[in-house]
Parts: sequence; structure tokens; C-alpha cells
Amino acid sequence: MIVDKINSYLSQKNTTLDDALREEVEKLAGMAFHRQFMQDREEKPGQLILSSCGKCPRQLAYGYHEYTKIGKEIDSRAKLIFWLGDLAELTVISLAKLAGCQLVGTGLNQLKIKMKIGEVEIKGRPDGLVIDQEADEKIKLLEVKSMNSFAFAEFERGNIEPSYQYQLNGYLHALGLETAVMVALNKDSGVLNERIITKDPKIVEKIKENLTSVLQSTQENLPNRAFTPNDKNFLPWNCLYCGYWGQCYPKAKKVLVGKAYRLMVPKEEKIEVPF
Repeated sequence: MIVDKINSYLSQKNTTLDDALREEVEKLAGMAFHRQFMQDREEKPGQLILSSCGKCPRQLAYGYHEYTKIGKEIDSRAKLIFWLGDLAELTVISLAKLAGCQLVGTGLNQLKIKMKIGEVEIKGRPDGLVIDQEADEKIKLLEVKSMNSFAFAEFERGNIEPSYQYQLNGYLHALGLETAVMVALNKDSGVLNERIITKDPKIVEKIKENLTSVLQSTQENLPNRAFTPNDKNFLPWNCLYCGYWGQCYPKAKKVLVGKAYRLMVPKEEKIEVPF
């Protein structure tokens, strides 16, 4: 749908001259560079955003109640990864426009949406919308993700990372749409692929349940953990990259296993899933 058009455009000899698009790309790239490297990443305390609706509810609650971060912090490597992600999204969307895809709500005109949970509005900013004149549902959500070769191989097999599934379903529900086009860029090889994803009512209900649990929580009564240690007392990678693992598991420690660090919880602190 989108990837075929981009590949076809990149393979042809005749290119499209679009100075307005070029100027937008230059401006957006400059804005992304400024955001990532020339200003502090400000996190608004007590705020939930729709792109994070697939994260562990307890992790979201720590941020919502303004706990001090004790865990993974934004470092130089993370800033570069965020920057490359911004460039991947900008590149794919701009190439899609050059290739003739009808996209709206992108770039400088990016959509602002919201999903209401009780009396609270959870805001989101999807990458854009695709106008597909040949389909019954002419408007589809567009999301672009860059990923490594391992994640890309899973994506090609149709195994979409759960946090992406939640984000897409949250956006679809907020927009009143049924279908999303997710375009993935393998950042190791430059290969593109795409998947059509249909809204899953069960995921939408789980999103509502998770966000409600955060909004109704207190510092003394936090939502359940999404992840707990395995039989060898190791937590999954999700916890290692959480900024609040030191709050959630105060006695946990990073240990080197092979060539990678893992998060281990002492046996006496091992906590079972409370449901």
C-alpha cells in the first residue's frame, strides 16, 4: 500500500520536485534536532499520554504520582535512538508523499487526539492518516516505527510488539477508525515493510482498564505490576528499561549475563502476580 509505492519511487529514474515538502522536511528535522539535543526533555508530572497506554500500569502510576525516578535514565545513547526514530518517521512519511500516497495530519499539521477516561482526557499525537480511495474504509491510521533486525523479523511474521498494538488501538478508538497501516523500517538494513492492523475491542477495553487503574490509584495503593521475576529471579527487559524499577523492586540489581545486563531480584523480595 505505502511501501510498494515508496520502493517504486526510489527505483525510478524520474524524481519529483516538491520545494514545499523539502522545506517542511528541513524545518521538521531542525525541530527534532533542537528537541533531542538542545533542550531538556521535559516530562509533565501527573500526565498520561495515549502513546504510553501499553506500558505497565504501575510504571505509569509512578509517573502520574510524581515519584522520583530510580532506574533507567535518558542517556546519550537513548537520545540518539530517539533522534534516529524521529528521522525514520520523517523520512518514510516524506517519501510516501513524494511517491503519491495521500497523507493528511502529518508533520507540521500533525493530528492532536484525545481519549476520554471518566472525566480525564488522555491526549495523543498519531503520525498521520492515509486516504485510501480503493478501500471501503477510505481513511486509515498511519504509524511509522523503526526497529532492529530481530524486531523487524518478528514484525514480518506478523508478531507486533504489544506496546505498539496498544498504542495503535488507543489511537484507532480515539479517532473512531477501524484500521491502521503500520510501516516498519529496519534500521540495520534500510528495508521497509508494512502491516494492516484492525482494531481489537479486547485491547481497547484493556487500555481503558489500565488507564482507569492509574487514575484511580494513590501513592499508597498502586496498580498491579505487569511483570514479575521468572524462576531464576530475573525480571524481563521491560523492567530494566523502566525509570522506576528502583521504586518497584528496591533490592533489585543489574547483573552482567553474557554480554548484556539483566535485572535480578533477590529471592526474598520475589513477588508473585497479585491476581
